[in-house]
Amino acid sequence: MPRRKVTPFARFLLAMIIIIPLAFAGASYINGEDPVQNFKQLVGIEQAAEQPQADEAPAPQKETATASSAEELKQENERLRKELEQRDQAIKDLQKELEACQ
Repeated sequence: MPRRKVTPFARFLLAMIIIIPLAFAGASYINGEDPVQNFKQLVGIEQAAEQPQADEAPAPQKETATASSAEELKQENERLRKELEQRDQAIKDLQKELEACQ
């Protein structure tokens, strides 16, 4: 039986078949993601399962902001404006001190 040699290019291809998936899985794991799920999304295996069917009812919309939450937001806005004015004044005071020191 003749013995066949593996060419350097064939060795390179075999190494890449092993190294590339391991690198992909390692990078996904390091980023805190699921490597198997990433691969499935990349290949598109679960696309058909994720699409909603036409028979399903659409999800109900969330209610808009109520009057009380709008009032709370206005109060928060006012508080933040006052805080901004105080910090602007503090910056001006520090700039005056700096000019006085020079």
